[in-house]
This record gives sequence, C-alpha cells and structure tokens, in this order.
Amino acid sequence: MPYRFADRQASYTLTINFNMMKKYIILILATFTLISCGQKSNSNDTTGNITKIYALEDYQEDFNEMVELLLKKHPQPYAFTSKESLDKLIDDQYNKITDSTTVGRFIWICEEIVAAIHCGHAVVWANELHKLPKSMVFPMNVRYDGSRLYIMDPKNNDKRLSAGDEILTINGVNVETLRKEIFKHLPSDAYNQTGKKENVNNYFRQMCAMFYDFPNSYQVTVKHKEKIEEISLVKIENLAYTKTFLDHCENNLCLDTDLESSTARITIRSFSYYKKQLPVFKSFVDSCFQHINESQIENLIIDLRNNGGGDPYCGAYLLQYITEKPFTYFDKSVKWYRKLKKPIQPKQNRFRNKPYILINGECFSTTGHFCSLVKENNLGIFIGDETGGTFTCNDFSKSYKLDNTDLILRVPTRIVKTTASTLTNKHGIIPDHQVIPNIDNFLTSTDTVLNYTLKLIEDKKLVSQQ
Repeated sequence: MPYRFADRQASYTLTINFNMMKKYIILILATFTLISCGQKSNSNDTTGNITKIYALEDYQEDFNEMVELLLKKHPQPYAFTSKESLDKLIDDQYNKITDSTTVGRFIWICEEIVAAIHCGHAVVWANELHKLPKSMVFPMNVRYDGSRLYIMDPKNNDKRLSAGDEILTINGVNVETLRKEIFKHLPSDAYNQTGKKENVNNYFRQMCAMFYDFPNSYQVTVKHKEKIEEISLVKIENLAYTKTFLDHCENNLCLDTDLESSTARITIRSFSYYKKQLPVFKSFVDSCFQHINESQIENLIIDLRNNGGGDPYCGAYLLQYITEKPFTYFDKSVKWYRKLKKPIQPKQNRFRNKPYILINGECFSTTGHFCSLVKENNLGIFIGDETGGTFTCNDFSKSYKLDNTDLILRVPTRIVKTTASTLTNKHGIIPDHQVIPNIDNFLTSTDTVLNYTLKLIEDKKLVSQQ
C-alpha cells in the first residue's frame, strides 16, 4: 500500500495564506506565459502584432543590437559554448531572417542564441506574446514522459480524446523532434536538462505555437483506445492549468505534520519574499521549527520542488535551522549582500537530524544556491531529480528594449555564487535517491517522490527497532 502523507496527518496543520508573488522562474516565457496564456483566459482573439512583418533592415539592426548587448554585458557568454560555435550560430540565425519574417518568428530566431549562452537568467521576449489568440495556442494540456507526449487534459477536445492518450505527431512533426527543437530555445544554466524537461511541459502550449510560427489550427496523430487516429483539434476555451500532486500547497508556504510517524513536511514553493515580505517568510519558518521542537518531531521533509528561487536571505535563513555549524552563504566576489558574506550562526532551536529534501528540475537560482550549501556541508538527504540550478548562476540583470521591434532582452551582468566551491558548475545538485515521477503518477496524482521518502523514514524506524 503506498504511503499517503495526508491520510496519516495529525491534527496540527499550518498553512500560511498570504497573497505572495509567483515563484521566481526566470526563463524564456516566465514573463508572459503564466499570466497571459497559462492560467487566465484571454479575451483578445486577434493576432495582434505577433504576425507583423518589419523591414528586413529593422530586424537586422535589432538582431545585431541583441548580440552586442548579450556578448558585452553578460559576465561569461562563452563559459559553456565556445566563441567559434557561438559565432557560427549567430551567423546561421542571422541568415534565417528574411523580408517575410514575422515578429513571432524573429523572437524564435533570437531565442536560440540567448539559450546557447547556457544561462537560465538570460531571456528575450515581446509584449505581443501577451495577446496570443486562443486559436494559436496548442489547445490541450500535455506532458512529456521522456520522449513520449501524453494528454493531461483534452480541454474542448474531450469528446474525442481522453487524459492518458499518447500524441504521436503534431501538424505532421514527430513529438520527439518537436521536443528537441523546443529544448534549443529554452534557457538553462550550464548543461542542465532537467530544467528544460520541466519547462517544456509547463510552457508547451506557447512553445508549440512558436515552433509552428503561430498557426491557427492543429492536427494531431493520437493513440486513442489502442487505435491510431488523425484528429483536427478544436481551439481551447478553458486555459486553466491542470493541477497535480505538486499543487497541494497553493500559497507557497505550508507545514503538515504526522505525529504518529513523528514526521513534518515543510513545503516551500518560492523564496520570493523580498524586502518588506521577508518577515513573512521568517515568521513562517520560525513557527515551523517551533512546532517541530515542541512536538519533538524526529523526521523532517523539506519540499522544494518547483521552487524557482527568490531572495537569498530566505535561503540563508532556512539554512540556519538545519546546520550545526556557522556558515558563509555567498562567495566574497558577490556584489552586495554584505551580511551573507560573513559567518552566519545556526539557530538555537535548529533541527538536529538530517532533513530529507525533495528536489526537481524547477529548483533554480536561490534554490540551487541553498541546495549547494546543503550538499557541500552534508546537511541533508536529497530525493527526486537533479536541480535546475547549482552553486553559481548569473544575475544582477538589466533589461533592454531593442530599438525597432521593441523586443525585451534581459541580460545578467554578474556571477553570483555560494561558498560551495567544491561542486561543479556544469550541472545541478544530483539527488542521493533519484526518483522521477512518470506519466501515470501525474495522471493519478500519485506523489511517488514523497511516497519514496516516507518509505525511507519507515524503513529507518524499523531498523532502529530491531
């Protein structure tokens, strides 16, 4: 029988209900997708300016401006792609611009160059992407499981298709070919693929539209009830996100306890509690560990999955509760954050055992920093999938508007790294126990990562009783 944490939950449950900022995910579509296309309906059903065509020389000027800003302002544009390779890509993309290129296709061309920097904080976008008509976005919620694509919610196509049906092709293109192409346009730190894996699912509807240059219809080949069928899809009306087991904590900060197993689970979906909001985060963390101490909880799970980062002061504050020794958060080369470049003391009522820390590819930026210090100092047991961030990233970003097309380019200007200097910068934090949910887990809302962790806790308890 699978372990279900909520089924065994004790009477004490704490949920902080604050109207917080959305989680801090800096990637290609974060600026516009969640608001305009992911969860809220869009009353604008015209093409807006996404199919507008600028003069060839306007595109060329903006392209050159983007490249110049990216290479001059970014602190390490050649860290993961050689100058020779990047220069070749720039030439190839430049040659793709024609006098019939739409602004939407121009964005797609520029994205591949920005993504080639291998920096998850570098992005390019346009305000026109706020106004995509429903007919242009892919009209179902789907999810990749490896190279295979499945329907999570057929939306308005529910009379012909069902959740769990496998999509084989879209508009004549194999879904694995499509996935690989989208990957080229999604930024991520270093050579990390797990962040791209998560975000190709999160933003598939819009990235699919961009790949096909914003079509007004979609035809799919689908495996439905063991039969292969070709179906022309109906446009989407309900743009709501399909909730999964990762959405149990709707307000970013939650504490659940199970006194029977002496286990607490702290869920933190965002560290985006800046300035005046920082006391909100600290108060939540303080109350969690006060309850853990008062209840003499022996096992702690810190669930950081889908936490895209935020304020480093949040990461440092949480770390104070699980470390037994003073630590220094940031490397001395980091600009600002003076207090985080000095030794920070552990909390008196810190948790005394090693916590289990749940991670996935959306753990980015500050969450990667936090995990790097946990890993470096052997402070916890990681379960899940490789994080999208590591001990170092690039930020202190500045935004620029390109002169002719008004595209926005966001360029990091400084390297930001923790003191976990023995770790590699080539990939994220590798879990001690790799547990990757499959499509069946998402369709049945089975949290296999949490279940695995609870099984570890129970096995440890059984061993101690022998």
